[in-house]
Amino acid sequence: MGTPTATSAASAEPSGTSARPSPVPSVHSEGGTRVLEYGDLVVRATPEGDGVRTEIAVTNTYQRKATYSVQITVADGAGWTAYDRFWLQGVPPGATRRDEAVIGSAEMGPAPRVPKIYVDEFSPLVDGE
Repeated sequence: MGTPTATSAASAEPSGTSARPSPVPSVHSEGGTRVLEYGDLVVRATPEGDGVRTEIAVTNTYQRKATYSVQITVADGAGWTAYDRFWLQGVPPGATRRDEAVIGSAEMGPAPRVPKIYVDEFSPLVDGE
């Protein structure tokens, strides 16, 4: 698997509105948890025995209900790499939807102590488009 990079899909705003600028990722630690803030997306990655518990939260800042396809990769920078896709359906305007999963497995070896988080895909699909 190549090195993942942070990317964002094209804006899903209705025509006639200005395109949103690409978000700038911000990473910090909260205890043993790494936190990535990427526009309307927040990702928390916490090492566990079987992998990395990965929690996502997406806030719908559109004026219509939206569905989000989000793919996250977690890595250690030295060969341990795992990913998962999240699908958050029907998020009302102004609401935040959350999901979580353990990414990786015990068979992969020890989970990274300081996980690197990558947003491979963050695609909003806005109703009425």
